[in-house]
Amino acid sequence: MMQIDEIDNNQQLIDDDDNAAIIDSDASDIDEEEASPLLSALDDLESRVVTALNEFKSHPGTVGSTTTASSGGDNNAKQTIHQELASILRPVVEVSAHTGPSTARALASSYPQNYTIEMCVDEIYTRINSELILPVILESAQSDTIPAKRSASLAMFHTLHTEWCKAGSYLDGSTSAPSLAGPYGPGISPGSGHVSAPPFNPAEGQRRNQIKSARRAELLRRWVQSSIPNLTPGTFTNATLDASAAGRGVLSASAALKPCLRYMAERIGSADDAGALRLFLPVMRMIEGVLGRLFLERTRGGETASMDKKGLVEGDALRSSCIKFLEIVVLCFSKKELPFQQGARMKKDVTAIDFSLEDLPPGHPIITRESLEEIGDYAFSTLRGLVLLGGQAAIDPNLLLAAAASSSSGSNFMGGSNPFTPILDILKPAALAFLNLETDAEKAEASGGDKNAFTLDRTNIELDFGLSQKSYSLSINAVQMLATKRPVYFKESSVCLARRTIDPPGASDNDVGLLSKAAITGIRTHLRSSCLTLLRHFLSVTSGCWEVLADALKQAGMETQADRALKASKQQLNLMKGGRAARNRAAVFYEWDTSADDSRAAKRQRDTDDAQARVRAAKMARGLGSGIQLPSSMVDACELVLLNIDNLPPKRPPVASSKQRKQPIDLDFVVDAVLSNGASLTMEENHWYDRDGGDGWTIEEGEVGQDGRPVLTFTMNSSVLDAGIKTAQGGELKDNEKAFAEQSKLASSMAFSRVLTSSSNARSSAVADFGKQLAARLALTLEGVKASSDIERSHVMAVEAVESSMKKNAVTEEELAGALEFAIENPIVSSSLAYDLTPKGLPTNENEVTNAIASTSTLAMRILNEAYVCSFSEDKKKYEKCLDLFVSSVVNACDLSNQNPKDNERKRIANAAASSLPHQLGAAPFLTPSSLNLVSSLCDIDEVVKKFSIKTPSQSIAEAAAARTAKAAAEKRATAALLILRDVAFQRDALRGSAIDCAVAIASGRLPASAQIEDKALKLVMNVIFPKNEDCSDKVVTSAAKELEFATRFAVENHEKIKKANEAVARKKDKHGYSSKSALAPQSDEEKQALDRVRKPVVLVMALAVRRPEIIKAIMENGCRDGADVLAKAIKSNMPKLARAAATKHGAAKIAVQVADMASEKEASLLICFLDNLVTAADKSLPSQELIDACQEIQKARLDADGKPDIRYIMPVVSGIKRVELLNELPDFVKGSDEILKTTLHRMSERLGRYAMIFRDEPDPSENTLRGMSSCEQMVYLHQLDFHAIGIPQKRYLDVIRVCLEDDEVFNDRVVQAALDYISGKFLEGETLPLAYMRTIILTCSKHESLHSWICHVLLPRLVEGQVYSDKRQWEGWMRCAKMLENTGDQGISSLEAINKLPEEQKKMYRAKYPQK
Repeated sequence: MMQIDEIDNNQQLIDDDDNAAIIDSDASDIDEEEASPLLSALDDLESRVVTALNEFKSHPGTVGSTTTASSGGDNNAKQTIHQELASILRPVVEVSAHTGPSTARALASSYPQNYTIEMCVDEIYTRINSELILPVILESAQSDTIPAKRSASLAMFHTLHTEWCKAGSYLDGSTSAPSLAGPYGPGISPGSGHVSAPPFNPAEGQRRNQIKSARRAELLRRWVQSSIPNLTPGTFTNATLDASAAGRGVLSASAALKPCLRYMAERIGSADDAGALRLFLPVMRMIEGVLGRLFLERTRGGETASMDKKGLVEGDALRSSCIKFLEIVVLCFSKKELPFQQGARMKKDVTAIDFSLEDLPPGHPIITRESLEEIGDYAFSTLRGLVLLGGQAAIDPNLLLAAAASSSSGSNFMGGSNPFTPILDILKPAALAFLNLETDAEKAEASGGDKNAFTLDRTNIELDFGLSQKSYSLSINAVQMLATKRPVYFKESSVCLARRTIDPPGASDNDVGLLSKAAITGIRTHLRSSCLTLLRHFLSVTSGCWEVLADALKQAGMETQADRALKASKQQLNLMKGGRAARNRAAVFYEWDTSADDSRAAKRQRDTDDAQARVRAAKMARGLGSGIQLPSSMVDACELVLLNIDNLPPKRPPVASSKQRKQPIDLDFVVDAVLSNGASLTMEENHWYDRDGGDGWTIEEGEVGQDGRPVLTFTMNSSVLDAGIKTAQGGELKDNEKAFAEQSKLASSMAFSRVLTSSSNARSSAVADFGKQLAARLALTLEGVKASSDIERSHVMAVEAVESSMKKNAVTEEELAGALEFAIENPIVSSSLAYDLTPKGLPTNENEVTNAIASTSTLAMRILNEAYVCSFSEDKKKYEKCLDLFVSSVVNACDLSNQNPKDNERKRIANAAASSLPHQLGAAPFLTPSSLNLVSSLCDIDEVVKKFSIKTPSQSIAEAAAARTAKAAAEKRATAALLILRDVAFQRDALRGSAIDCAVAIASGRLPASAQIEDKALKLVMNVIFPKNEDCSDKVVTSAAKELEFATRFAVENHEKIKKANEAVARKKDKHGYSSKSALAPQSDEEKQALDRVRKPVVLVMALAVRRPEIIKAIMENGCRDGADVLAKAIKSNMPKLARAAATKHGAAKIAVQVADMASEKEASLLICFLDNLVTAADKSLPSQELIDACQEIQKARLDADGKPDIRYIMPVVSGIKRVELLNELPDFVKGSDEILKTTLHRMSERLGRYAMIFRDEPDPSENTLRGMSSCEQMVYLHQLDFHAIGIPQKRYLDVIRVCLEDDEVFNDRVVQAALDYISGKFLEGETLPLAYMRTIILTCSKHESLHSWICHVLLPRLVEGQVYSDKRQWEGWMRCAKMLENTGDQGISSLEAINKLPEEQKKMYRAKYPQK
């Protein structure tokens, strides 16, 4: 209003101004604008909204920071931060949903001459909602730094959607009359409040529905977009805040999912596929975000085993929300009816809040029921797994890495072809991890007698996360609800809950985590009540799952309740099948068991007593029978020892009568017996070191020193010392001394085993490191000492590993023979190197296996370092043998994992060993070529890949998933081997050549590998190693030349075998009349196998030749070697790739001359092949003039046997040579063989397909610009050849034309007609007919019946008109042709018309020679 006053005052001051009229006009416009009732109302609404939003934006996020009116008028009522923020935003909701539409209706009714209801509603909605409220709330929900304000913004969208759907608002769906529905009407039904519905235009109603749909889409889309950023990991650096924001995001996503799906169903039903897809893609992204927070947290590193209790509780709160969302996903992405109930859905089941796949119309190309149902099935399997296992079964991290990277980086699939893939990449591994366990348990169930038996070995089940009481209860509720709401899942849900009731939480030590004793009791009660509820449902009878439900309740002590529930369900089913009268008379009563023994206090006491009894039994079971480790608590330790006293034998074992060996039974004696599994109670009399080994040393205590400690002196027994000296010097030993020597070795072996075991299991890193140092020193010292029983398995594995490597690596067999001998002679060393690569069944999770492998690598590296030091003074090759032994053990561990993919322990060991091998070899003092060859054998996974790629009809989903996992793990280990070769090539100059040799051998297929690994090796060689430096490039070229030489030898050695096989196949084809394949296709299986073998090195060398063209010389030399036919065929097959790449990089003309200079006469065939493909590489364009000049230069330089330029070298470019020049070269082509002629003619016309039946005339007769020669032109010019002038016999002249006519695919009837027609036209103009012209007509009559009519009625009369009878030879041909067509038998086709046109004299001559019959 201040602006209006200012304008009026200024107007009074400038009335005399010439521009007053203009200013007055402008001022009046502004007055009208400011006085507009609509604009005033908008300003008022905006000011109210902006005030509330400013207060919300400036709120610090703490309780009590602002003064708000409390509900009920109590200003002292305490509010939470969420309630306080909601009260601040309440005015925004009122203006957005109700005040805005009511204001629009009031303005339209008050000023009908100025405004329409549509105009007011659209303007208010746009200004208030679209441009103000929705963008501000969305921005706050996505980027506000205070989690509470983010939560309030997310809740705001849910509130807006609820309020907008009420009567009188923008999405009013409760008013039946369209003219009274909001926001255009008051939102009341006709007849209420004496309101009648005014008349309504259907077209206007359709427009309003479209606007309503657009507004609904806008709100839903912004709602979904507000949830997605909160689901992204790392939204807040603080883990607590991040979990809080993610939890609110999941709640918002849960509320938004059903309205979004219902809107998409409406759009699809209206044939608006694009509109449905615009909302569908963000919804899929939202679902992916929620599932990522549930299943990918451990993969991203968000949950670790070291999290405190507070962190676990916060993580479980988020997990509970995600499980509830998962329930909604299954509910929406599943069908309500059973398969036999299609079309029988009752109206009373259709509610506005529910959604199922039946509500989704068919017809959308992407949003299909099948795709959504697949997601629902996997989600339901995951829910069953959560209930049955008490958590999520461990998922192979390799399967979730891609999904975690995509979700963490926020990458979107908006441009992708399949929006379901990211969701399935998360859900499928989670579901299959459980299904794998369930399948194994069901197989064990099938092998037993009890069909309801189902036992999971929970001690070997690994979980990514466990459930607390809240999340567990939500999971149970979800499965129970889905059973009743979705009958298709009733049976699976019932079986799942019954199995978990039979094997409830707390039954094993594995059911720990966030569950307390009270929680376990509550969950058990929940499971029983769920089973009872499902058993009372009539579907338990129809689906046949009442037996397992009743059995579960009976085992839980609820047999009476189970019988009554079953009776009630059967009665309910009978009533449903009966008539209405029977249902009306029915009176069903259900009585709960209220016996006095089941009082709450008595039941709680009984459960407590049972729990204590189970704890005592478990403690006793861990005692002497299997060995224990005492707890850290002294009270628990004493209790455990006392519980196991009864397990000790009643008498001590007999011992010698020596007083020194008697030991009193005290607490130490009992504790040693418990800790050693009873081993301390028995003494082996033959083991002196076990019995009285301490007697070998005596200790004397001397005077007290200055430090207050007595001086101790240790002295070895003289007899023991003498025996040890003799053994070391190799002297002759007595019987007792021999026994001493043998037992010394045995004692040292057992002592080493104890050192190795204790260092591997030590909790202290310092103790473990010291043990490894000691074990490494002792291992190389104890030469010839046999491995003890504890580590003998590792020794056997090491020996088998070397033997297996010798079989696979024939090249390194001699070097590995030394390693095998060393392993047999030094069992301690081989056992140490393979100790932790041997499965022991001890580790239970991935971290323990990784730690075990880490200790192995440290121990192995220490042994290798010790061997390296010893190699300077002792055996020079000891280090090399140890290195080969260690690498062989790693390779063997990987092979064993590939052979048995179901062995999880071997798989973990192999993965960890292969992943750590690059670091170990990188830290080794030096490497050997044999060790690199062993590393390369990790790539030999072709059989494994083929085995796991085969799918059988009997293969279950879990088995298929396990096969895919094993295949991926094997490929990952093979990739690690390639990385080792890369690192060696870059970091170790001395072994660079060997590493590159191995990599090139893998890429070329000489060393066995799968196709994918060969492709990776090729990329490694070409894209990584070759560009590194000049030395790497030279070595790659040298290695590739070696591989090409190997391929050449292979081709020569198998030449005769392939030749005989091809001849046998050719004879069979000739016998059955089969046509031969193309010249480059394999003719037999033997040739096909040989081609596959030599193709890979050829491709590799060609790839290098693009960068170094001089290598092409080696390719041609080897391809043209005697007997290397199969190699030449492989080179020609891949020549187009080489030519295309070389022409692109170096230029076609330049590379053509360069290759021609390198090629000898023996290699001419491959040179011509190269030039031919060089031109083909230019696609549809003509060869460049530079390339034509280059080929002509090559032709002049390379002469044929007669000393003339060889025409073969310009054949590739004839399509680009000018026609006048080709006409000069045509005699040379005619003089060549038929094959050369046909090839040349084809190349001349290959770019002139559209002109095949046309003889082209030069656009400018003074300039010859036409290039190439069409088929019609070729036929004309061949007829016009002067064979006498060019020096060829007449027979060759005629044969050339015959050869062309026989090639009817090129020279068809239309081409021949066009050529004959052109020549006859020139004949009429005065030119003479070519010698072979009439002969060609006669041959055409015999070959092409389709031209008979044209020849009879056009060509022959035209020749008569040109006086063909004046040339005796042509006249003779004309008469023969006329005779052939005179009586053809075809109606209307006869040469009589042409004959009658002859002059009388010629006609008599014709009849004299061919009388008329």
